[in-house]
Amino acid sequence: MKKRVITGIFYVIVMVGILVMKLLIPEVNGVEYGALGVDVMFWAISVIGAFEFTRALGERKRITDAEGNIIVTDGISNAQRWAVIATCALMIPAFVIGKFVAVSYGDMRLGGFALVLLLAVGSVGAMVTASLTVFDHERSDLKSTAYAELCLLYCGALASVGPNINHMTNNSDVAILFLFVLVPMVDTGAFFVGKLFGKVLPLKLAPHTSPNKTVVGAVGGVLGGILAGVVTWLICNYTTAVNFVNFSNMPDVAVLMLIAVPTAILAQLGDLFESAIKRGCGIKDMGKILPGHGGILDRFDSMLFATVAIVVCFMVIWVS
Repeated sequence: MKKRVITGIFYVIVMVGILVMKLLIPEVNGVEYGALGVDVMFWAISVIGAFEFTRALGERKRITDAEGNIIVTDGISNAQRWAVIATCALMIPAFVIGKFVAVSYGDMRLGGFALVLLLAVGSVGAMVTASLTVFDHERSDLKSTAYAELCLLYCGALASVGPNINHMTNNSDVAILFLFVLVPMVDTGAFFVGKLFGKVLPLKLAPHTSPNKTVVGAVGGVLGGILAGVVTWLICNYTTAVNFVNFSNMPDVAVLMLIAVPTAILAQLGDLFESAIKRGCGIKDMGKILPGHGGILDRFDSMLFATVAIVVCFMVIWVS
């Protein structure tokens, strides 16, 4: 418990520091140096997460038993594992470099170039990983390739959504603030409401994946997310650190509360997905890098899924 509390305090300090960098460090010649903290955070989640995920899957090997029979163990081949990790290490830097190129040329229309770079690196990595089925066929088969591509989607593509939010033309500050406030409040709401009403309303949310989670707890998580929307609005409305540009006809607080609902749902789905992975791999935690909390993916699984709702809502639906 002591380790968990200490790690939790350190986590809060780091997250607040990254948020302060994002909000308070000014642009220099159009370059958002303060935003680099968020980029580095998601890059670390991507790379360390890929390392944790592939390690949890285990290595696929061809083993000869005492009778001379060849046994193929389940898992991901070593070559595919390092191809996945290398791809995850390059995707976010490619995107950020593309953004800096756009700024250096003074033409933000080149911002799409950053997304093209991101997709190009991810696509090449996926093709290299798949091609190992041919060139490393003794260790890399279709099942191993499926594991590798899943890891690329989860730790590569999904982790890259955060930097996209971080470099939005409008409301990137609000979106990152909202993300950082919402995820812990969803967890808190789900925990306390589940504890208070779980015995009265014991219907399980996903009994085969996470037996302790209840439907009423999930409702509490959504309520916590809505409260996070109100908190974000209060910060935007009563401080000068964040400016919310609302292009809709609805009040700012209503927009943020509406965005909070799908974001809170996806945040909890991310936690359940991580639980399903760990159950499938037969492990309790994805890693030990965060004492008392487990691995990077154990801590940031909800945030990865939540970014999808935020990028869709901020860029496509309500405030675009």
